[in-house]
Amino acid sequence: MTLTIIIVSYNTKKLTLQTIEAAWKEAQSSKILAKRTEIIIVDNDSKDNTATAIRDSFDSKNIKVIANKHNKGFASANNQGIKVAKGKYIILLNSDTIVQKGGLSTMVKTFERFPLDDTTATLASEKNKIDKLGILAPTLLNPDGTLQPQGGDLPTLFSLFNHMSFLDDLPIIGKLLPSTQHTGFRQSEKLRYHTNDTRLIKRGWVGGTAMMIRKEVIKEIGLLDDAIFMYGEDTEYCMRASHHHFDIAIDPQAKITHFSQASSSNTNAIKGEFKSYIYNWSKHKPLWQIPIIKLILKMGIILRIIAFSTIKPDKKRCQIYRELLSQI
Repeated sequence: MTLTIIIVSYNTKKLTLQTIEAAWKEAQSSKILAKRTEIIIVDNDSKDNTATAIRDSFDSKNIKVIANKHNKGFASANNQGIKVAKGKYIILLNSDTIVQKGGLSTMVKTFERFPLDDTTATLASEKNKIDKLGILAPTLLNPDGTLQPQGGDLPTLFSLFNHMSFLDDLPIIGKLLPSTQHTGFRQSEKLRYHTNDTRLIKRGWVGGTAMMIRKEVIKEIGLLDDAIFMYGEDTEYCMRASHHHFDIAIDPQAKITHFSQASSSNTNAIKGEFKSYIYNWSKHKPLWQIPIIKLILKMGIILRIIAFSTIKPDKKRCQIYRELLSQI
């Protein structure tokens, strides 16, 4: 088996069926993936009969459903799929995505173009070289075809400060500063998404929306952290992979449409992002930095309250950040 596609579903029957159909069609139309791809759907106790609908709609032995009796969360559910995955490569695919033509096969071919080379992976002089490609993400697109930013630099006090203070949004200088969230202001990189440039775009971390992982990474660093119910598990996993000298990148030629960008404005997503910084910092960083990052996060929350109160009025977001301020 070359590729395992893992899709976690929770009350998204229509979207999940659409995601499976597009992914399966893409895989079966590819010479390198046809008959060498499996899809594992892990349903987190959906109340809309998602699991039954999938079984009724797809009868291939390579499309399997794991039906949980309660909602185990995103990381834990993905781990269930990873444990039984047979693929050389595993992609964690959100249930609200549409794989574009060539999206999956392009990523697999990219992995094949970059075999693991441990001889230079640990050398500081070769830090810009992709010699141990472990995690790869596609170019994410909004439903209207515009670029959907994702990923960012690995969390440090400096990169978090730049993100929280909006310094990374400044013209010219913004694209030169490291930031935990790349929000589309790196114009030189944006242009590469729309050209024939096949060079990979290195990232400190990429989103779990569509994250393809080489099996060797899982063998070396383990599963996702299932202590994280949702939000921040992708950053944490990439932090661990980076500590083991695996490279993480975006493939500009592989494209997947993601429908739920609007979800980034909901309460759970906003609060989950901020709280994940504290959890991941506690796990991977010196403890003396925790009070500092809490101050940085509070500064970022206050700036966002001001922004959504005056510059770009949004009562809902403003209220979410007010509630969050007392929780950090």
